[in-house]
Amino acid sequence: FLFLISLSALNMGLLNSLKKFNPPAFSPVFMNIGIIATILSSYWFFSLDIYVLSYAVLFGALLQYIFQVPFILKNNLGYTFDFKKSINSKTSLILKVIFPQVFGLAIYNLNILINTQFASFLDKGSITYLYLAERLIEFPLGIFAVSIATISLPDFANLYMDKKFEKFTSLINEKMKFLFYLTIPFATFFVITGESICNVLYARGEFNNLDAYLTYQALLAYSFGLVFVAGVRLLTQAFYAMKNTKTPVSFAAINLLINLILCYVLGFYFNLGFFGLALASSISSLFLFLFLFVGLRNIFKELQTYNLILFFLIILFISIISITFSSWLVSMISPISGNLISLVLTIIFSAIVFLIISKLLKIKELKMIFN
Repeated sequence: FLFLISLSALNMGLLNSLKKFNPPAFSPVFMNIGIIATILSSYWFFSLDIYVLSYAVLFGALLQYIFQVPFILKNNLGYTFDFKKSINSKTSLILKVIFPQVFGLAIYNLNILINTQFASFLDKGSITYLYLAERLIEFPLGIFAVSIATISLPDFANLYMDKKFEKFTSLINEKMKFLFYLTIPFATFFVITGESICNVLYARGEFNNLDAYLTYQALLAYSFGLVFVAGVRLLTQAFYAMKNTKTPVSFAAINLLINLILCYVLGFYFNLGFFGLALASSISSLFLFLFLFVGLRNIFKELQTYNLILFFLIILFISIISITFSSWLVSMISPISGNLISLVLTIIFSAIVFLIISKLLKIKELKMIFN
């Protein structure tokens, strides 16, 4: 699995470098198809046991790699291994920057790991609540934050190498606003309707309504940091485009320490339990976002501050209005609160109202979605 997933990641990097973003973005779908198909086939025709899951992941990784191969060949890409030729000055440069980049990009996951370790000392179920809530947070992060950060890196790098610093900062401002426009509604939706989401997705079998509510508490705390985690992904790429790995890694190390302290203070000293741990992750993400933003602002004075804050507040206000109104409207239509139909209707109505208000306010990020 590690071999296949590593080759797939290499293929993604090669295609992204040529600005061929659709195949790499779509290829994980085939991994999911492989996993689901293997599990269903085993359930219908064989016996479903725990080992099937490992085979399913392996088959999914194989499908993902096979899907990428035609695009690699079409673009005259490929890879061979020659040990003598592979060890050179460029290899040393890659090794020099890759480890700081991995650490910087993995900071969010490291904070989640720290939270999990602290949660192991709390009441039974705390780890599960944090895990299930974090899975929901990963949905918008995976779709928007990772994808936008990925496609932005080549543009950032080209502009910086060409010394077009004004366009470089303008692109950061543009991408940051677009990220706000996409992630703030999700964070707001999780806060307002998160309890219904957790009930629909998780409340069944041994996992009762109380468990779903406690999962919502973790989701609520994580939601406050969603936008900042997404922002960190983007700002980190801007530093990497400048070949500056030292600054984000230094900030990430400080952020880990902040998260450790906050986990103890909020989770144990103030006795907030797993909610405090999730909140610690969100607050530390805010600190890291501010560290990175101020770091860039010190280099590029053209980087907007007031306009970004104003845009943040506008999108937050639109999101609250859209989701609150839609939730009220659905409650009038459907008396059964928290069921799947009500949740789907709330999502649809919220999206429609949000887009209408965006159109009326002439928010240009709306056009970027359809483009």
